[in-house]
Amino acid sequence: MNNITKRLSVHTADLAVLYVKLHNYHWHVEGIDFKPVHEMIESYYETISDFYDSVAERILQLNEKAPSSMKEYLAVTGIEEETNKSFKSVEALKKILADFEYLVKEIKVTRIEAADSNDASTDGILSGIIEYFDKQIWMLKSALK
Repeated sequence: MNNITKRLSVHTADLAVLYVKLHNYHWHVEGIDFKPVHEMIESYYETISDFYDSVAERILQLNEKAPSSMKEYLAVTGIEEETNKSFKSVEALKKILADFEYLVKEIKVTRIEAADSNDASTDGILSGIIEYFDKQIWMLKSALK
């Protein structure tokens, strides 16, 4: 497995763990702004589900096997699991923001490696993911002011 597919495997794990973590926030967020935050978080995990699938499929296109178990994910992810079951909106959004910033930082490194290796397909997939998260980071920062 080359470095790009290793990094894509970590991104697959990160996206899988974040997908589960976002459901926790979605289900357990509380407060006067429950409905809009609940719906915003739902939109996040729906989009992340597509990214998760795209990154894993790209690993397969590169003739490697994608990680596909929670055990594999938890062994390599940089996303911490969330075990609390009660969140105020601001708390949940700050944690989501931190995870989105981590993802962008890590994915940018892989994207540069892909571009340097003339791997246009991986570069394109990752560019779209970065574009999405950059916008969400901006929106979260604006909401948290």
